[in-house]
Amino acid sequence: KTVVITGGGSGIGASIAKAFAAGGSTKIAVIGRTERSLLTTKHAVGNEYKDTEVLAVSGDITNAKQTDDAFQQIGKAFDKMDILVCNSASMPLPQPVLSPELDVQDWWAAFNTNVLGALHTVKAFAKHASMKPYIINISTCISHIPPLEPGLSAYAASKTAGIKVFEYNAFENPQIHVVNVHPGLVETNMSHHWHETIHTNSSIVDLSGHFCLWLVSSEADFLKSKYVWVNWDVDELKAREEKILSTDLLDTKLGGVSFVG
Repeated sequence: KTVVITGGGSGIGASIAKAFAAGGSTKIAVIGRTERSLLTTKHAVGNEYKDTEVLAVSGDITNAKQTDDAFQQIGKAFDKMDILVCNSASMPLPQPVLSPELDVQDWWAAFNTNVLGALHTVKAFAKHASMKPYIINISTCISHIPPLEPGLSAYAASKTAGIKVFEYNAFENPQIHVVNVHPGLVETNMSHHWHETIHTNSSIVDLSGHFCLWLVSSEADFLKSKYVWVNWDVDELKAREEKILSTDLLDTKLGGVSFVG
């Protein structure tokens, strides 16, 4: 499979690239704004997995032309793409909504990446995608749980809006297999905007990548268009396959309200 990962230069994105290489992917492209970090992922994966070609492509997904150019470059090198992992995200410095210190432009910048950037990415990918592609949206539990703590409104609201972009893309294009994923609480450069120290370890970071690899296997086909967390037990999910397929379990919706479309 040919895999494209946005935000692939570090943290969760780099872990996902490594997991797909370990799973046998021979063509992996990582997109991001910082060339140095992309090259770090490229060399780390390429040195460990000699049969995997890793392409590092600089680009800002908030810019439509840069996004299109990045995918065109990948298409020329790898031809059709099978899997897209939308991992790029933005979290401004936390500030309460009514705080006089809240920078509205900084707050809105989260939407430029988490919503507009996601839209640019899926549209550019579609031009080069294989017949039955997979899209994994790296989301966050903050998008679908009650407010966790003050200051996270920009991240929560933009990531919630992003989920709807992916849900509608899946609804409008049934041939695309879309899954929204909460990757766990992982220490990254972005997470430090929230907490200076997150107690984690490499195995937790690796879990994000390994779970995404499992999600694109035939064994996980029943999770199409669902929302999942990486720390859920795979065997338990498989045991609930029939219920997941036949009910609204793992859909993002208002609890306690029935709706028949």
